Amino acid sequence: MHMKQVLKLAKRFLPLAFSVAVLVYLFAYRTDPVQNWKTATSVNKNMLWLALGLGLGSFVFQAVRLKILVEVLGHKVSLTRMLTYTLVGHFYNSAIPGGSVGGDAIKALYLSQATGSKPQAFAAVLVDRLCGLFMLATLALVVLLPSIHEETMRQAAVVIIVFTGAATVAIVGMTSRRVRRLVPKGLSGRLPFHDTIRAFDEAMQIYRGHKKGLALALLLSALPQAGWIGMHIAIGQGIDIQLAWTDYAVLIPVAGMVAALPISFGGWGVGEAATVHFFGLRGIGKVEAGVLSLMGRMIQLVWALVGLPLSWALPRPKDIKAKVHGEAVLADKQVEAAAKPDPGT
Repeated sequence: MHMKQVLKLAKRFLPLAFSVAVLVYLFAYRTDPVQNWKTATSVNKNMLWLALGLGLGSFVFQAVRLKILVEVLGHKVSLTRMLTYTLVGHFYNSAIPGGSVGGDAIKALYLSQATGSKPQAFAAVLVDRLCGLFMLATLALVVLLPSIHEETMRQAAVVIIVFTGAATVAIVGMTSRRVRRLVPKGLSGRLPFHDTIRAFDEAMQIYRGHKKGLALALLLSALPQAGWIGMHIAIGQGIDIQLAWTDYAVLIPVAGMVAALPISFGGWGVGEAATVHFFGLRGIGKVEAGVLSLMGRMIQLVWALVGLPLSWALPRPKDIKAKVHGEAVLADKQVEAAAKPDPGT
């Protein structure tokens, strides 16, 4: 086997191996597996049903947000189709180890088939993700402020501030033409992710004339985040974790931010470790915190599995990758045309 093939396999499967190793360490060595199982199976059934409902609600509101972002560009796509794309996209992100295409690329392709425009579909999915991340950090920071002086919350504050600051710097760097002019043209083409940076810039150009739609999507982002946090609160109540809702509203997003680091498969393992650590600072045991995180992931995966039968009728991953990346960049005139607001928007 050639070295390039070895590196390619390592890149695809090392994150999965890391996730498995962390999960085994957390649930087999750091805690008693029998106690983990007892805690998970002792969850209050009413709270479990509530968590399932809130988990679905989070996906529905994500689909509504994406629908709004697509409609401001002049395309009509049903909420049912948007929800299907969202569920299947989450399935690819969290249940396809070593996959060649991520969930966002999957959604972009589906949207391109529905709208007839790959660049606009790509822009919608990218802006949708940014709205979610920005609102996640903003809500966590707002809820954290009254207790930021507490020692047990300072580490969470550092994560939120670093995450928000890094995201802001990245967005400014990618959207500011003045900043990018400082980079020599010959060098910019050799920078890592230069295609992604250019595509991001074009996404912003496409939505430049649709500020009202962007504002509405951003405000709506509070609902899927609230559903996601509420799902964990219901699980926590079901396994007798005694914490205020404000603690969940800070610590669940912080664990999610840590899980978003590209060092494991779909954040598995890393998210659980972060939850155990940060909830431990608030006096919650390792077993309860670990079960809380893992059950939250499993509920989301259960709903994502609903989209699995639907994915069988869709293009194969390698075809999806080729189609999505085959028209990822717009010509300047196309960008300007797409940026013009539609009448009535």
